[in-house]
Amino acid sequence: MVVGICGSPRQQATEHVLKEALRMLEEKGFETRFFTVRGKNIGFCTHCDHCLTHKECVFKDDMQEVYALLKEARGIIFATPVYNGGVSAQTKAVMDRCRAVVAADKNFFKHKVGMAITLGGDRIGGQEAAL
Repeated sequence: MVVGICGSPRQQATEHVLKEALRMLEEKGFETRFFTVRGKNIGFCTHCDHCLTHKECVFKDDMQEVYALLKEARGIIFATPVYNGGVSAQTKAVMDRCRAVVAADKNFFKHKVGMAITLGGDRIGGQEAAL
């Protein structure tokens, strides 16, 4: 299964492009799942180190859904708009919170295929820098 994680707080270009990528994978026979941060409650990592000692994140929020999807996934696509030359804050929050799954299993992402999609406001909108 390939999971697509949309890191945009808006329902526009980033979500559209990610859904198109997932649709193309489905046409090739892949099972896909879509997750968006839009409207979700995902807190920021506070680097409290709870995950290092308890092998799970201290926060119980919508990130639990992401953890379940990532565990099942064999492929992961992160899609993000470019904000100030980097990924969106929502994308960064998801990425930072993945520390908990790696704390529980250092090989969590081993053998999972990854891909990133970035969308900027124009041809030189910071897409490469965000990658």
